[in-house]
Amino acid sequence: MIRIRKGRAKSTAAAGVILAGLLGGVLVGAPSAVAESGDDAGPLGRCDRVWVKNVYGYKSKHHGKGPIYKDGRGGTITVEKIRAGEFETSVSGTVGVTAKAAVAEAKAEVSAGAAVKTSWNTKHSYSHKISRNKYGNVQYGSWGHTARVEKYLTLPNCKKSQRKTGTAKISNSKQGFRYWETSS
Repeated sequence: MIRIRKGRAKSTAAAGVILAGLLGGVLVGAPSAVAESGDDAGPLGRCDRVWVKNVYGYKSKHHGKGPIYKDGRGGTITVEKIRAGEFETSVSGTVGVTAKAAVAEAKAEVSAGAAVKTSWNTKHSYSHKISRNKYGNVQYGSWGHTARVEKYLTLPNCKKSQRKTGTAKISNSKQGFRYWETSS
């Protein structure tokens, strides 16, 4: 606990700066430790010149694999998966982020079931009632995610340089049929 006494304005201000630094988890240095570029770069050394790989912006997605079965208008669609298959996590572009790294981030951030590759056997059937005057569509696949990926170099002024972006299709150990309806 810091006690403030009357007549010690300079000490009180210094104690306030130290306390703010301790509470904020930031080491407060001398004014010469701040970048002199005139921007809001912050203390020197906060952003080192290092490569950063990032996976973000996850969205749930069914990654269909194999044929799409269609039936209707109305009625019931019943399908049986007759072939074994697999879906593999992929990263598009020349980002420099591997599928294995994307899966590791996804496991930590959105789903413990994220996997580099998901495979399935041949035994699985599915039935769904189709709305009147609609067509039912069914496809088997992995219930996973899509995500944005990036790789960039951080500069001493905390800005990003040489940024490359792409997308990832991340597989999941959860799998099954996806059903949707269309008008034609």
